[in-house]
Amino acid sequence: WAVPLLRCLECLDGPLRIEPASIRCEKCGTQYPRRGDVVDFLYCPNPIVVRERNAVHEIDRTKGAPPEWTHDILRRLDLDLITQQDVEQSAHVRAITESRRHVLEFLQLVPLPSHAIVLEIGADLCWSSSILLNAGHHVIATDITDHLFLAKDGDREELCRVQADMNKLPIADGAVDIVFATSCVHHSWNLGTTFSEIARVLKPKGKAYLCGEPIPTPLRYLFGGSFGKDERALGINETWIPRAEWMKASKRAGLRPTIVSPKLDAALLGERLARRGIPSFLGRVLR
Repeated sequence: WAVPLLRCLECLDGPLRIEPASIRCEKCGTQYPRRGDVVDFLYCPNPIVVRERNAVHEIDRTKGAPPEWTHDILRRLDLDLITQQDVEQSAHVRAITESRRHVLEFLQLVPLPSHAIVLEIGADLCWSSSILLNAGHHVIATDITDHLFLAKDGDREELCRVQADMNKLPIADGAVDIVFATSCVHHSWNLGTTFSEIARVLKPKGKAYLCGEPIPTPLRYLFGGSFGKDERALGINETWIPRAEWMKASKRAGLRPTIVSPKLDAALLGERLARRGIPSFLGRVLR
């Protein structure tokens, strides 16, 4: 179902045809390799993408968990069966668990339309793809890493997995109802290009849902310069861009941005401040 929505990155056209080990553009002949159901559209990748991809895979090699453990975590995450012990033993599990809660809160505030075709950028392990699939949507999940191969729902017909750069999407113009991302777009090597690509692939009246992005106000921007410092040292493209730049880039692409802020209760705020070593009395200002 997804192939007619894809386009060649060489001629920016198509159509594309599925072959035994690739997808081939019938117009210009360019081939994109395929492993199982995952197609590699990282065509002439940007050096920043290559660096981040290599960094993630190096972390996986040295600190990664077995696929069986990952599948079990994803299964229990879907069933709300993650334990406090799981969270304490793995920072990655804690991050995904928190992000999943944020996504569910976000979707309660701004529900998606029914039975949408969703392009998810930065899908990682496809844990948020599962939320979208279970809500009745068709999902094209993209990421630059091999984490796509670990998707719990990889065998579901409604899920298409594509390795691709968010700034070079192999998606036809006006092909999708929704663009969805969780803590992804701030990894972009060019925010303006990302928003232009999002606007290009959306149908008229389509929407982009960007959840959990760091879009700091002027005060947070001034005092948050250490954001992502450790990750950047590893080669991951963590950026810290002021909120005004996010809004300008979005508007330049022809989008109409709205900031949605779920309630942050005192206990959760205190927990986040304590984790960062920030005095609690600053909570009122930072909120």
